[in-house]
Amino acid sequence: MAVPYTLGLHEIAADTYAYLQPNGSWGLSNAGLIVSGDEALLVDTLFTVPQTRELLASITRALPGVTVDTLVNSHSDGDHWWGNQLLPDATVIASEAAAIDMGRDHLHQLLAAPGDLPLPRVVQDMRRAFDFAGIVPTLPNRTFSGELDVAVGRRTVRLIEVGPAHTWGDVLVHAPDAGVLFTGDILFVGGHPVIHSGPVERWIAACDLILGLDVETIVPGHGPVVGKPEVRTFRGYLERVRDHAGRAHRAGVPVLRAAREMDLDGFEDWDDRERLLLNIGAVYRELNGDGTPGEEELLVGMDEFTAVPRLAPRPPAEIAALAGRLEGPAARLFADGAGPLAGRPVLNVLATIGHHPDLLVALAPLLAQLNQGLLPFRERELAVLRTAHRTGSAYEWEHHARLGAMAGLSGPEIARVQEGPEHPDWSETDRTLLRAVDELHDGHALAPDTWQALIERHSGAQVLELMALVGTYGMVAGILNSCKVPLDDWLTGAEA
Repeated sequence: MAVPYTLGLHEIAADTYAYLQPNGSWGLSNAGLIVSGDEALLVDTLFTVPQTRELLASITRALPGVTVDTLVNSHSDGDHWWGNQLLPDATVIASEAAAIDMGRDHLHQLLAAPGDLPLPRVVQDMRRAFDFAGIVPTLPNRTFSGELDVAVGRRTVRLIEVGPAHTWGDVLVHAPDAGVLFTGDILFVGGHPVIHSGPVERWIAACDLILGLDVETIVPGHGPVVGKPEVRTFRGYLERVRDHAGRAHRAGVPVLRAAREMDLDGFEDWDDRERLLLNIGAVYRELNGDGTPGEEELLVGMDEFTAVPRLAPRPPAEIAALAGRLEGPAARLFADGAGPLAGRPVLNVLATIGHHPDLLVALAPLLAQLNQGLLPFRERELAVLRTAHRTGSAYEWEHHARLGAMAGLSGPEIARVQEGPEHPDWSETDRTLLRAVDELHDGHALAPDTWQALIERHSGAQVLELMALVGTYGMVAGILNSCKVPLDDWLTGAEA
């Protein structure tokens, strides 16, 4: 049976319904209804009270006299249970693992909080799109593990626990007499899923279980009603994520770069591509075995993964052509990199400034001079890293964390750059250098004591170079942050 993918209640088999919410993106989940006489079992409520109220109203309009006596929550994501309070008299069933997760959930409070909060973009978008006011968490009053048969009038509904997979307690809801399966978020159609818990192998196994069931009509947690071919496609996606993430992890490739490099042939039209970072990160977390990278960290990283440049970097060939207008080290910046960047493609920062060729040609000799000047390599990178931190430039930080390591800065030293000059583990020379960066950033002038300390250890030319270095990289950070310049794909130090 072809089921239109439109908002509302659709009969998909005799006395069996799907409630669909296009386009199936964040918070737009599906629900199901299994009816026998005047009794009904509802599969999931929705993200908010208003959404769930409209779901129940549509049931009343289409099926007057039918009472929802039983509610099954397929798992612990809020878009599948935050409307439970509107069914206060129902028996609410979930897996034991899902119920434990639901009892720990306080995300709705954050989403409903007033004012602006420093949250990842996807969370900010949900706060704008949905009304989270008035949610009173209503937990399951019946739990199970494994399988459970539930009577709905004269019908039997089979609940099958397949988590941990998408979450810790995922449940399939099978109506055998209708050949219908409600999968919750074990199946997404037309969009990337989210691996919250994993392991991914159990999710693949859940797909195999679905393929072995006697079902014809499958209602995913998000997306249109489908059949088994779409389950096979989805299974292939999970296998590709598993295999690609495993190879990248073994090679030491950071999560962000691994997500950017995954082959999406066949899945390039799927929505919510930002979730790929969560999925690659989940496989890394499983392989690391130490809880890293955490999901909150990955959510923040999605902003970088999905950032759209305001000025897209010009093609490298166009920028490399400018080398003919330059000489020496400045020309090598465009041809094949210079110094530590030898053999690398033209940097995205240069390719972005290249929208103004004359400016780039004028700036390149200064950058080349500063990077091969009088200051020792280690001191130069220490100053640039502090500048990157003070200006909030992730691009500048990621590049120069890599260069700083090459210059001899240890991992702990790079990490404590963000703590500033007063950290007790700095040498007096490093402390003076970091203090100089802060004074130039805050007041655009060196204090007398800082000047004196610098001039005792450096030549006047080196101090001048330090001031030019901080000013130049502060200017470059402004360009990077304003233009939203993306990290270079080859950057091995880029982490989510």
